[in-house]
Amino acid sequence: MRSVFPTLLVVQASSALTIEIDYSYDTNHFFDTVEKREAMQAVADFFGDLIQDRLLAIDPAEFGFSWEARFTHPSTGEVVTLPDFVVPADTLIVYVGSRELGGNTRGLAGPNFWGATGNQAWFDHIRGRGQAGAAAPTAGGRTDFAPWGGHISFDATTTWNFSLDRNEPGFEFVRIALHEMGHVLGIGTADSFDNLVSDGNFVGAAATRSYGSAPPAGGGHLLLSSNAAESPLYGSFGASHGQRQPVVMTPSGLDNGLDFEVFTDLDLSVLCDLGWELQVPLSWSHDSGNFTWLSSSFLDYRVERGIDLLSFPAGSSLIPGDGTIQSWADSAPLPPRAFYRLASTAAFGGKSAKFGPKAALGTVLADEAIRFESIPPRFVTGCDGTCPHHHE
Repeated sequence: MRSVFPTLLVVQASSALTIEIDYSYDTNHFFDTVEKREAMQAVADFFGDLIQDRLLAIDPAEFGFSWEARFTHPSTGEVVTLPDFVVPADTLIVYVGSRELGGNTRGLAGPNFWGATGNQAWFDHIRGRGQAGAAAPTAGGRTDFAPWGGHISFDATTTWNFSLDRNEPGFEFVRIALHEMGHVLGIGTADSFDNLVSDGNFVGAAATRSYGSAPPAGGGHLLLSSNAAESPLYGSFGASHGQRQPVVMTPSGLDNGLDFEVFTDLDLSVLCDLGWELQVPLSWSHDSGNFTWLSSSFLDYRVERGIDLLSFPAGSSLIPGDGTIQSWADSAPLPPRAFYRLASTAAFGGKSAKFGPKAALGTVLADEAIRFESIPPRFVTGCDGTCPHHHE
């Protein structure tokens, strides 16, 4: 009788990215309770656990040049300038707070901006943080995004629900915070996003596979009509993986009340297209040679099979992920016993070699003048969270 050993050696990458939430500019005391801070941290940890990009530190003392980190004060809307600010490696710093945003706007967010004095290598270091695609010399050539951080403002007049796993009266804070963090991470605000918007559609390969065609986009959002604005959920915050729910990165909330509203497969696929390297934990089970797992459409899967734990020469063919719970049955098991493992690979080109070497930036070439460079702020308006299921 054949014995199946389903417990496999699955090597998971540890979290590479820390999203540090900074409350020092929460001068209106929005985050004045543990419940609120726990909800904000849970959103930061969600993205930090998925994103595996390695980002170089920004420390002007190492290179002999200067810079100013700039961001929008989340409680006043004014520009804050931090001279010669130090950003640790593999870290994004996001300043959060609250103010009255007006109308139906529930959140307002954007990535950092900055100014610097030095040479081109120093500017590339700040802009790219070791990611070559983010440091391309022109905006039109950028295929990646590597900010130092950003800001998020939440509306001070909204009645919020800070639950981490269920619908309650008020607007779901987690849903809005996920949406706004998506803008900090470049959705609608990065050059690598703009470069994939063509004729009113977002033409990124991962998003196209997830949606079935290039999804409509504009104004920093996915512009999906109400009857096409759903995608399989990515299982998080207690939500069921694979169940179709409203896409988070649309301008307005379309909560249908069936499940807690969190990032979907399409939302994550857009991040993948922007250049972020996503590592999704492999979660699978078996029943007498029938295997099921939680898939993501930007990954391909293969169930591998062998007679020991040293080699896995057989198994399934490559199975494209689709964001649902997928399955495979072994029609020809190996006697007298078989070992199985599940492997996933990036469907649209792995980025494991993205982490570049640190250049010797302190030396200015004879033909390269020291100059000043700056980038303007970017943020997305119109994140209104309008939703018939919720009310103020």
